[in-house]
Amino acid sequence: MAKILVIDDDIDICNLLGRFLRKKGFEVDTAMSGKSGIDKINNNRFDLVFCDFKLRDMDGRETLGKIHEIDPTVKV
Repeated sequence: MAKILVIDDDIDICNLLGRFLRKKGFEVDTAMSGKSGIDKINNNRFDLVFCDFKLRDMDGRETLGKIHEIDPTVKV
């Protein structure tokens, strides 16, 4: 089963994507900020990350760059 991280500062989007993906058989975790998402990447292995481009605490490109520094194999 693939493990997916959803990073979005909109709780409704996190909940909607999380429910949809769980129904499809995926294991899903969510983060409400770029920093929280990066912390989760540091402590877990994910196969796929969905990341909002406009986060309150950091730019989406910055978040994606840090994610790939931690785990260059994760698909974003």
